[in-house]
Amino acid sequence: MQTSDEIFFQDFTQKSKDHISKRIVGIFLENKELFDTLPELGKWLSDEMQDFACSGKMLRGTLAFVGSRLFHEEGISITDFIDDKVRSVSASLELFQAGLLVHDDIMDHDQMRRGKPTFHLRIKNLLEERRPNCNITSAFAIAEAQGICVGDLFFFLGWQEISKLDFNISSLFARELALVTLAQIRDVGFGYSNSYPDINEVIEVYRHKTARYTIVLPLIAGAIISQSSVSHASIANASTSQGTQRMEKSIFSLLEAFGESMGIVFQLQDDRLGLFGNEEETGKPIGSDLKEGKKTPYIILLVNRLEKKERERFDSIFASPKQELKDIEWIRKIVIAKGVEADIQRIIDSYLLKAKTALNELSALSSIETKTISLLEGFMQYSGKRSS
Repeated sequence: MQTSDEIFFQDFTQKSKDHISKRIVGIFLENKELFDTLPELGKWLSDEMQDFACSGKMLRGTLAFVGSRLFHEEGISITDFIDDKVRSVSASLELFQAGLLVHDDIMDHDQMRRGKPTFHLRIKNLLEERRPNCNITSAFAIAEAQGICVGDLFFFLGWQEISKLDFNISSLFARELALVTLAQIRDVGFGYSNSYPDINEVIEVYRHKTARYTIVLPLIAGAIISQSSVSHASIANASTSQGTQRMEKSIFSLLEAFGESMGIVFQLQDDRLGLFGNEEETGKPIGSDLKEGKKTPYIILLVNRLEKKERERFDSIFASPKQELKDIEWIRKIVIAKGVEADIQRIIDSYLLKAKTALNELSALSSIETKTISLLEGFMQYSGKRSS
């Protein structure tokens, strides 16, 4: 049963998505001349990019809205505090996310995203539609190359939007996105290694690839807008706790503690969905993570607990394109039988406790608006059971 905080967060998310989507559409309209330089493809590309960017949960943009409430007065409604600065930051976050997803799908050779073809596959389908006699291999290679360009274009549009702001948070975005990229390099390396990484190594990748980028960056970016709007003080270096007052240091360090813990929870829950979820929940084919050979904490714990014959069967299944549903079901059952699922849940619970501790300390600060605490509580409850 949903709590009042969780319902509040979900309602807030829907209202935020409406604001973000409108701004994203506006960005593409403002850049029509840019897309017109691609006569045969520009209109199609603009429409498809808008659809791709607006079809997700928009969690990052929503959390920027949450952060922007931090220093406002009690009782303020969502329509009273959202201004162009908040919309710009939220829209740019979703454009960056869209670009990362386009690149990620190419690297992972994914064909489905949110129940639709991945972007490079959309390009391939268009090529085959317009050129029926084209070579399939060539069409796929062209589509992947153009898909990389589309991911870059999402980034450029995001930076363009950030550059319009009258205060500097570009360095904050640049640092966190650089950390995401470095974590992705490390994550890809795990996949091509013949050995399995330590679970703590993977959690550290999650800290930068998911936690800081998905939760910490949006909350702090939104909070910077909120603090700037209220007191006009410059706290562009808030993420590193430099040049801020003691209260600001406390608030931003607590946001980091909350965000890092919840981001790890979010990624572990995502791993659970990748293993136990169905296509309707994930938007991807069942067992896609297993076929791709993703070395998640589930897999790392499991391989160390398998008997010789079990390991032989596992090795024949893992990262194999010939997986059958019975193979996936066997791995699901043995993950539970070997106690892996229970151990992952204990790890999730430990990070939820850390997040709750940080949230309790935030709520004790008199300068924090109480409805913002309710939103963060609702987000924590939503994330904690999104795959249960």
